[in-house]
Amino acid sequence: MNQSTRPSTINSQPSTRRPVALVCGEDEFAVKQRARQIYQQWTEKLGGLDHEIIEATATNSGEALRAIARLREALQTLPFFGSGKAVWLRDCNFLGDERAAQTQAVTEALAELAQELKEFAWQNVRLLVSAGKVDKRKVFYKTLDKIGTTESLDGWSVNDRDWADQAEAWARRAVQTRGKQISEAALAELIARVGPHARQLDSEVEKLCLYVGERAQVQETDVAAVCTRNKTARAFALGDALGDRDLPGVLRRLDEELWDLQFDRDKSEIGLLYGLISK
Repeated sequence: MNQSTRPSTINSQPSTRRPVALVCGEDEFAVKQRARQIYQQWTEKLGGLDHEIIEATATNSGEALRAIARLREALQTLPFFGSGKAVWLRDCNFLGDERAAQTQAVTEALAELAQELKEFAWQNVRLLVSAGKVDKRKVFYKTLDKIGTTESLDGWSVNDRDWADQAEAWARRAVQTRGKQISEAALAELIARVGPHARQLDSEVEKLCLYVGERAQVQETDVAAVCTRNKTARAFALGDALGDRDLPGVLRRLDEELWDLQFDRDKSEIGLLYGLISK
């Protein structure tokens, strides 16, 4: 069962009642966060101390084959005292078009593993696979999608019309999870500074919540005091201020851009002007 999701929906993901889960996608931060969430849920529910995490980042086919072998061994090693067992194949990088994934030995090993997973008696055993880019045409992915749950997290993009709304919803939940609230003005300023970058957004939320201390709410002045503004966000902020005919905002953003020009040889005043015209 395939689910395509964005970072903003991580806290409301579909349930993982099936014994197998694949979390993949180009948003590395969101994939790791979601996989960690599933693993924690499973280990708490199953109990016991027999859970295993298998590192599956491979630089060559030999390392990929060893990771597959360790996974087979982990699945066949039954938990003690009748408790359950969760196995996490973490950061797997040989399920897409990587060099290690293209070798015949790895392709055959994954196909054999897929057949074993189809016939496996899961009962109190759970398998979690987290990966980056995955080739959905291959047998291994199709097997996981058939017997389990697959979630694809591709992150936000400036080409998405609603990326800012998704980012705001995600940031608001992240602030609330830390026991704080955030004003609408502060939230808008935070997203304007960070842009569509979930990892940086999470880092900035953490900084803000520590900065406000015992105060219950994050204000716009707090964002201005501690949050950095990345290059992409600065460019969009200048264009938005110009489009809104916000002269003070334009002058403030322009001053930031001109200051950065002193330290970035790849940027120029003419390039900045053309960038504004294109927007």
